[in-house]
Amino acid sequence: MPEFLLQLDTEKVEFASEKLGEEQCTSIVKIKNTQKEKYLYKIKCTSNELFRIRPPLGYIKPGEAEAVKLIFNSDKPVPESGKHYFVVYYRKADGDKAPRSAWSGKEPEAMKRLYINFSKKNEQEEKKEEEKKEEKKEEEKKEEKKEEEQKEEKKEEEKKEEKKEEEKKEEKKEEEKKEEEKKEEKKEEEKKEEKKEEEMKEEKKEKEKKEEKKEEEKKEEKKEEEKKE
Repeated sequence: MPEFLLQLDTEKVEFASEKLGEEQCTSIVKIKNTQKEKYLYKIKCTSNELFRIRPPLGYIKPGEAEAVKLIFNSDKPVPESGKHYFVVYYRKADGDKAPRSAWSGKEPEAMKRLYINFSKKNEQEEKKEEEKKEEKKEEEKKEEKKEEEQKEEKKEEEKKEEKKEEEKKEEKKEEEKKEEEKKEEKKEEEKKEEKKEEEMKEEKKEKEKKEEKKEEEKKEEKKEEEKKE
């Protein structure tokens, strides 16, 4: 039989009462579904004459728990501890039929035995046991609260990290934008320099032309002078 995946709040069943065997005695077992799918459970016992189970079968949704009453009937001889047991079976739910119909002809995926202890206790001992159970419940609540807080803290840290990453990306984009602007500015400067050089070349050419023209005029004047002589 494979590993038992559902969570039980106890490894054994305890029937404890000062009037055990005379009056009805009840013990509660909680079955929690820690899986992602809906499950169907069923509980059986070693003697229907001695014990009753309420409810003996049903569905448990993901993350939810079922509190099942295990009853030791009144006016019964108290057996020795460890002789009797309850068996918890389960399998994945494959529809929404009534639980009894859903189990019809189907095999369980896993099972777990919960052996039974019987003990006669006086009221003070029962009170102490109840107090211990309450303390245990409080501790479990504290642990659950702590886990929730840790999860919230983790989420906050993840959000902060995501925000930090986004800010880094934005900073990187800004840096890249600045780099692009610098490149554009550099290109503009280079264009201006090129234009300036071109203008200077043009000015030089114009100047040379003027000089040439001036030389030509001087030559012409000289020729004219020579003719007059």
